[in-house]
Amino acid sequence: RMATKNSTGNAIGVLADVESIDGGVTPNASVAEEICAAVNAVDADMAALAFSELPKEDNYESDEEEEDKGGGKKKRSWLGKMSKRLFKGWRPKTSDDETKKLIMACRSPTASSIGGFAIQDPEHARLCRSVLTLMVRQMGKNLLKGANVMNVSFPIQCCQPRTVMEIAATQGGYSHLFLPRAAATQDPVERMKLVVCCFIAGMVCTSGNFLKPLNPILGETFQVTYSDGSRLFMEQTSHHPPVSSFRFEAKDGAYTCYGFLTFTVGFGYNRFYLSNTGIRVVEFKDGTKISFDFPDDRWGNVFWGEMHHESIGPQTFVDEGHGLRCKLAFNPEGRKGLPSDYFDGVLERYDPADPDKEGTPVSSVEGSWVGFCDFDKVRYWDLRTSERMTTSAPPVILPSDSRHRSDRNLLADKDYKGAQEEKLRLEELQRADRKLRAAAVAAKS
Repeated sequence: RMATKNSTGNAIGVLADVESIDGGVTPNASVAEEICAAVNAVDADMAALAFSELPKEDNYESDEEEEDKGGGKKKRSWLGKMSKRLFKGWRPKTSDDETKKLIMACRSPTASSIGGFAIQDPEHARLCRSVLTLMVRQMGKNLLKGANVMNVSFPIQCCQPRTVMEIAATQGGYSHLFLPRAAATQDPVERMKLVVCCFIAGMVCTSGNFLKPLNPILGETFQVTYSDGSRLFMEQTSHHPPVSSFRFEAKDGAYTCYGFLTFTVGFGYNRFYLSNTGIRVVEFKDGTKISFDFPDDRWGNVFWGEMHHESIGPQTFVDEGHGLRCKLAFNPEGRKGLPSDYFDGVLERYDPADPDKEGTPVSSVEGSWVGFCDFDKVRYWDLRTSERMTTSAPPVILPSDSRHRSDRNLLADKDYKGAQEEKLRLEELQRADRKLRAAAVAAKS
């Protein structure tokens, strides 16, 4: 997803090199044995130390307990606590069976039955899974050497000839359906609904990328012009942690959107997590600002089974000036038998001076981010009837633009050997730059 703030770039962001470990077929016995051997070769204490700062498999686990129906104790997750406190009394009055019928009637044809998007190309699945096995083996070697477990160069054969910023730029694909209307309305509630729908719809545009995009280099930029005349400017302002910045402008200046994003990665059993942090702000001519954060991403069945990408967890949109906020829960706890792309939430009035106080519900929202969004059962976005905008390069682009990257262009030409050599060369340049920055900081101190 798009975003960023100015930040000092430091180390090579090898965390991002592990961000799209994808696949989608059941491994044969030899592959499974190789994976097990590579993992078992790693000293348990060293592995625990290396992964101690990464997110655990259950990202929302907490130690709070509550009574179950049998009188015993069970843990309640953080998301569950939030949902119980904030969403009580407003959830749509429909059964899970009825909700499932509603979801299944309007989902992308490439959606996974589990939730989110499923990988479509078996060759991509085979390629990514074989590369993952090699990377696990290399990570084990790094641990035994006492090196950084994440200092693993992702083979370019498993990459796509686009950078992370190029993919992020597609998120504005449906903005023309919502943001001009949001700028035109004088109703703060309606404006909030349109902004929420705009960015839920945009999630479809950036998902389904199972071949890993190339990591932006510190200082790398990217510019696009959308078919409605709006423009997007992006820059990689930090490489470790990886931070991307953006500014999106309407052609007539009716609204702008800006922000930043960084992330951390984590691994679970046959799963891979991307925990997103950052902020996005949509600002309108009348001074209204709506800020919002990001849900998290999860790739399931990375070793075997149907590989799929999901968005999970909470997301909040806030219009502090009008005392409005919309709280969403993707894959909400307590809803059984629904695909994980289902979400629900509440648009409420709240007191900005006391944001922890429970708000007053104004509207309920539910939908599937791979298909539709409804407010009070009124359809605001439907994938089946929505036309996505196209993008093009501006007449003049900066030398730092992603389109000028040598490894990207060699990869597009299927020159894998040349692309891998260029990728390694650029990584070495960044390591050298990091040492120079560290030396400069040390000299000043």
